[in-house]
Amino acid sequence: MKRHIVFDLDGTLVESLPGIAEGVNRALAAMGRPQHPRAAVRRMIGQGAQHLCACALGYADVESAPQEELHTLHSLFRQEYPHCWQGAYTQPYPEVRIMLSRLAALGARMAVLSNKPHEVTLPMVQKLFPTTPFSPILGHSTEFPRKPSPAALQYIARAWGVDVSELLLVGDSLHDAHTAANAGCEVALVAWGYADVRRLVAWGAPTFGTVDELLRYLVK
Repeated sequence: MKRHIVFDLDGTLVESLPGIAEGVNRALAAMGRPQHPRAAVRRMIGQGAQHLCACALGYADVESAPQEELHTLHSLFRQEYPHCWQGAYTQPYPEVRIMLSRLAALGARMAVLSNKPHEVTLPMVQKLFPTTPFSPILGHSTEFPRKPSPAALQYIARAWGVDVSELLLVGDSLHDAHTAANAGCEVALVAWGYADVRRLVAWGAPTFGTVDELLRYLVK
């Protein structure tokens, strides 16, 4: 059984696309900029709020976006998103709570590591998974660089008193795969998230199409 499991959040534990799209579109509207359908926003998710905002402005990455415009949209998004992720805008994927309960009952240690801002990650996890003993819960902050930096995984390993190689990172993207590779730990990928499944499979890590398949892998 895998006993030290770190979960990504968006696209892994929760379907958060509706809330993210709502937040970034409210911010774009405040700037008088065109808004995006959810399908387009889906392709922008995974590398943090600044990358999301750069893509929403029509740029490939943070470095290529005009910095003043990017700062304005990012600030507006950070203001809007805490007010529009609740309720139907963000929900756990079906069977995820059951999986987490089973893992907790079997004694697994579990944490959350997200590129989502920490001030949203923490209340989101606490609200949606109030009985799951996640510790720590880490969103992006000034304390650690974003994934794929291994720094936060290394911190979790130290907090748990284990070598980082004993961790398993569960995520939905190649950013998660790269994070695990940089840290020197295992990774398991899920196909129900926001990444191109063909690219996940090509990476070569175990990739799962359902929560039940993932659970069976984690407890075997």
